[in-house]
Amino acid sequence: MPKQEKPRRFARFRPIRAVLRNKEGTTAIEFGFVAIPFLMLLFGTIEIGLAFFADQVLSNAVLDAARTIRTGQAHAQGFDAGKFKESMLERLSGFPITSDRLTIDVERINNFSGYSSKPLIKDGDVTSDIGYNHGEAGEIIIVRALYRWPMFTSMMKTNYGDLASGDRLLVATAVFRNEPFPWSTQQASN
Repeated sequence: MPKQEKPRRFARFRPIRAVLRNKEGTTAIEFGFVAIPFLMLLFGTIEIGLAFFADQVLSNAVLDAARTIRTGQAHAQGFDAGKFKESMLERLSGFPITSDRLTIDVERINNFSGYSSKPLIKDGDVTSDIGYNHGEAGEIIIVRALYRWPMFTSMMKTNYGDLASGDRLLVATAVFRNEPFPWSTQQASN
């Protein structure tokens, strides 16, 4: 029996069917569709991960530096805002944190229940309402370190930036009562 031929009316679709059957280059095209969102997700994850890591390093440095105030060592050594900031930066050595982006605020409060927090961001920038008062023995102290962490990609600046510059504000806080150290203290000015 002779082989039946397809009707001629479908003959004009043969080149289209040949192209649809050809699978060469399909992987490259599919990778092109997936590559951009994948790379955006990858770089975004890395950038947010670095910000969280920097926040943890900053928190550890604040807890460690605040111990000098709590135990009275800052009092005995006559610390002021500049010396305390230097002490913080020593604890952050080896990590890309610069002095010009770091703000330190140390304040004494009367009691835990009557304290109301002051705003940290004013008009899209870090507030200038900061000071240094390491208090006396037995007083309640709040130590805050504010760091303007730069966000590198424009998408992260837009979505995760806290400040007008697009930087993310990292805040580390330590609240404690000074120990009853026996020596006389040198009170720093506000």
